[in-house]
Amino acid sequence: MMTRSNKMDFEQLYEIIFRIYTDCNVTEFPIDCFEVVRRCGYRIKRYSELTPKKKEACMRLSPDACIVKDTLYYQDQNIPERTRFSVMHELGHVFLQTPVEETADTFSSHILAPRIMIHKNGCQNAEQIHETFGLSYTASNRALSDYRQWFTGISRRSPRTPLAVEQKLESMFRPLPEEPASRPSRRRPAKKRLTKRQREMDERAAFFQEQRLIYGEDYVFHMLEEQWLCGNAP
Repeated sequence: MMTRSNKMDFEQLYEIIFRIYTDCNVTEFPIDCFEVVRRCGYRIKRYSELTPKKKEACMRLSPDACIVKDTLYYQDQNIPERTRFSVMHELGHVFLQTPVEETADTFSSHILAPRIMIHKNGCQNAEQIHETFGLSYTASNRALSDYRQWFTGISRRSPRTPLAVEQKLESMFRPLPEEPASRPSRRRPAKKRLTKRQREMDERAAFFQEQRLIYGEDYVFHMLEEQWLCGNAP
């Protein structure tokens, strides 16, 4: 059984939930339970469409939902919140490979309303959990009580942070904001202050280049030098 006192089991639970969210492309709450079931490879049938004999057999297994071979059967006369919880409960039996009902309930509660997401969505009461995650009021009250234990546990932990896998799950819905692109500076580049000697050298180089363009590279350097000094360009 997975309990909060057993850290390794609780961490394993969220590793499984994170993998399901990733593989089934869960991107919003309330999660689409039937889409998750389909992506896990199961067909879906309602109790109301079964033959009386088959429906009776399913009801003996569970009045709410059951998985037999490759098919999920569910009671479509229940309220939607109970149906969603029952469907995830059945997946809990499969993924945790356990016959324990309480453990499957724990799986269902956490996959439908991860405690870190209750926190990040700012849910303060059962009503808000019910509206955000689609749990029944009974399940919402239990999730709220468990969330408070979760928060207290983090407050006493050092460092005071959720498990790494919980943070990974949170990042699927609340990715870290990208750093804004730096704006190009509007400041004009500072002009290079030239000394009198540097200005003369620049003017001289420009003059020599101009003469070479006119007379070619064979133009005698000393003639350029003399013309520059005398200030009598041809």
